[in-house]
Amino acid sequence: MAVLRECWVLTLATTVPGEAAPYATPLFYAVVPGEQGDGPRLIFASRPDTTHGRHLAEGPTTVAAGLYLETESIAELRGVQLRGEVVPLPPTAVAARAAYLERHPGAAALLRPDARERLYALTVTWAKLTDNRLGFGYKHEWSFAAPTRDEHRPPVPV
Repeated sequence: MAVLRECWVLTLATTVPGEAAPYATPLFYAVVPGEQGDGPRLIFASRPDTTHGRHLAEGPTTVAAGLYLETESIAELRGVQLRGEVVPLPPTAVAARAAYLERHPGAAALLRPDARERLYALTVTWAKLTDNRLGFGYKHEWSFAAPTRDEHRPPVPV
């Protein structure tokens, strides 16, 4: 899904049980390909004390997200709606950190071991592409396997 690699910012929507309203926040991200049958993983950095960080907690947390390429022409509109699960990554997630910093090198100071920022991985379980270049209102959907859970380790091997 080339649009994921072309965009830089996604809008992540989170909720928590008992709260009436969802919360949306823009986040820079990097894409890490999924394993066989798994959806892609979007790696982003944030602080656990933000509203969405509190919603994500220790995860896994079901979320929705959207991203689009800006254009002034409706005939050129392209974007993706996503659903998936987010988990915080451990400091040992070297490949995820490298992917994020390759795309956003200016974030290196934010991701020091003593920093408050941490990395998260959104594993995509469903995606819908809208691409008006292929015809007005053209849509295509994908479904991916949900992350595998083992009670002794997190489901994101990045």
